Amino acid sequence: MKQIYTNVALAALLILVTSLQAGEIPVEPVNGSPLPDAVDWPDFMAAQEMRWEKLPGTWFEGPFLGNGEQGTLMYQLDDRTLRWDVGCSAAHDHRPMDEDDLAEKNVVVLNRGRHFIGHLRLELPVDLTGGTSRLSLWDAEATGTLTSKGGTAEWAALVHATEPVMRFDLTATEKLKGAKFVYVAEQARNPRAVRGTTLRVPRNELRVPANPSPVLSMLDNGVQTAVQHLYAGGQTAVAWLQKEVGGSTRLWLSVQHSFPGNEALDEAVAAVNAAAEADQNVWLQAHRNWWHNYYPQSFVSVGDAYWDSFYWIQQYKLACATRDKGWIIDNQGPWLQPTAWAAIWWNLNAQLSHSGGYVANRRGMVSAMSHRLDINRENLSLNVAEPYRADSYAIGRSSSGWDLLGQAGQPDGREPMDGNIGRECGNLLWALHNVDLEYRYWQDMQLRDHVLFPLLARAVNYYRHFLVENDEGQLSLPETYSPEYRRATDCTYDIDLLHWGVGRLIELADERDLAEKDEPLIPAWKEIQRKLVPVHVDEATGRMIGRDVKLTGRHRHWSHLLAIYPLRTLAPDIPADRELIDRSLTHWHSFGRAMGYSFTAGACMAALLGDGDQALEFLNGLKSFLQPNTFYSEIGLPVMETPLHGATAMQEMLLQSWGGRLRVFPAVPTEWPDVQFHQLRGEGAFLVSARRERGKTQWVLIRSEAGGRVEVEPEIADAQWIASKGAQVSKDGKGVYGIETGPGNSVLFWPRGKTRPKPTVTPVEPHGAQHNFGM
Repeated sequence: MKQIYTNVALAALLILVTSLQAGEIPVEPVNGSPLPDAVDWPDFMAAQEMRWEKLPGTWFEGPFLGNGEQGTLMYQLDDRTLRWDVGCSAAHDHRPMDEDDLAEKNVVVLNRGRHFIGHLRLELPVDLTGGTSRLSLWDAEATGTLTSKGGTAEWAALVHATEPVMRFDLTATEKLKGAKFVYVAEQARNPRAVRGTTLRVPRNELRVPANPSPVLSMLDNGVQTAVQHLYAGGQTAVAWLQKEVGGSTRLWLSVQHSFPGNEALDEAVAAVNAAAEADQNVWLQAHRNWWHNYYPQSFVSVGDAYWDSFYWIQQYKLACATRDKGWIIDNQGPWLQPTAWAAIWWNLNAQLSHSGGYVANRRGMVSAMSHRLDINRENLSLNVAEPYRADSYAIGRSSSGWDLLGQAGQPDGREPMDGNIGRECGNLLWALHNVDLEYRYWQDMQLRDHVLFPLLARAVNYYRHFLVENDEGQLSLPETYSPEYRRATDCTYDIDLLHWGVGRLIELADERDLAEKDEPLIPAWKEIQRKLVPVHVDEATGRMIGRDVKLTGRHRHWSHLLAIYPLRTLAPDIPADRELIDRSLTHWHSFGRAMGYSFTAGACMAALLGDGDQALEFLNGLKSFLQPNTFYSEIGLPVMETPLHGATAMQEMLLQSWGGRLRVFPAVPTEWPDVQFHQLRGEGAFLVSARRERGKTQWVLIRSEAGGRVEVEPEIADAQWIASKGAQVSKDGKGVYGIETGPGNSVLFWPRGKTRPKPTVTPVEPHGAQHNFGM
């Protein structure tokens, strides 16, 4: 029987609203969605999930699970062994910063990056002949079957949503009855130092002294432990307990990390004991409840079976990789693999990984960025050279996820650092753009006043130490590094970010009614805004890398195009800007195949231009980079950001919020004639729901959480509307409507001449071939 999740009170309210004539005043609640939810969520999510008809053989093929800190994924090692990785985003080395040799490239990653922990094996007594798997997105549980000559087995695995415990179950018959779980403890070594030869850079030496070998033990109640005591202090501890339950084997496992203390062992043991002693039905339902509450925070259905499934797998992956005020998604998430990039990368990766949570109305999936920057702000000062620490913050190319310690480059270089890394300066500003999105989308004044504003002021201050006045009276920057390309004076990457940063500080100061007597830096910000050297532009090719440096070859990064996306300081509704955006985007993609995020960024920029068909063409370019489980790699090494950013690109096609305007269906491709979304979020804390059928907008519902003014472009040239008491609507131009709202107010738009719709959250009927995620 179809299951319908409906808030009875809101449904009753909808009946009241739809009984009114246009122009009358409905009353709507401050909290909750004003739409009945007609999504059969279990059925809908089952259509998006991944299934395997054979056993995966690598990390990028298998089902994956996580709870924002702990994670596991499964694949086959050989005919008699399955492996579940054991990962923990908290587990870092902590070698002190004052031991860093700045002349050693990527010393930050080697001294304070992630480290290996161990893995769980299922060892089988006979050879397997096959197996199947299923990853239920709705319940966040993986299940599977194993077959052999003369026996079968069923397995299940989950990482509990709210408890720091993984659970594994196995029921075997006949010759597979002798199967057993075996935990394999590994040395706490840095993956970059032991990586394979696939990376085309010199091999790094292991750290000396090395971390000690793990210590194994068993407690009186049968709990087993493996503890990695780290040379620099702290520990990573794994505890597990295996029991026979009704003819089946059940194993609970927890991995914990502590620094500088050694409490991880006690915490892991306590977590396993609590899980094993709990009523398993209640314990399991608590896990499922978290996920069942997570997904309906917003809804997207574009009718394309491939991209719908992809989108919802990314929503699942996002919640596996981070949680509210948890860990910033680094290049690995909770699924650490052999890699050179066992840390947070700040010149694109972390920012993109979190980019999809804002529009998706999933604040818990983006708040780690602002939280970690806030609690580690003193370390941001330690990242710059000593002369600048009194008033500046910055972050380098990479950093520990634990403390964000990572030496930053500086204009004209920072000796003895690598020539490029030692000139990379703007990464903290880009991270703070993410924080600004969190503020804008939720209108959190405390976040603005106590985190965004003070951190942004010090990030801009860092550049003030290096700006010099050129012969034209402009403030110029010495040579810095444009990520993934080359060095340049007046580097566009830095100029774009600095221009955005000072402009945003001036706006925020105005929002807070700060005068110069309250904030003495306002004149300095205005001077930079007025005198900062403009970005260099080539008449034929568009935006340049910097002074005298053109883009002349393939460039996977868009470090010279940040003003287009995500900063949006170039506006496509200004003809000159639009032409420059188009010219620069065309030239950037004229050099042939780059990397996956080149396509997702291209899709976002095409969407900004309103070209949905080109946006989808770019998005389709991502397909060849996606692995069977939607994971992604570069030169064979896993990274997290690109598939997650693919979901962001889809959002840009459905809803854009910039320049004080909500743009509904701004770039929907002709291949998606029917689209529905619900409670996507825009700047100003406006929640937007809309329906499109046969290429025409049927209705748009805007709901204000915080109150305020916004322009709405609902893609209805001549609309009629009904508004809550306290909300006012005016037609400001062709297809543009201004609304003034109080908290909780809503406005419903629909085409003039049509009967007022009864909006409902309803999936679009899928078309095209079914997705092929899984194996």
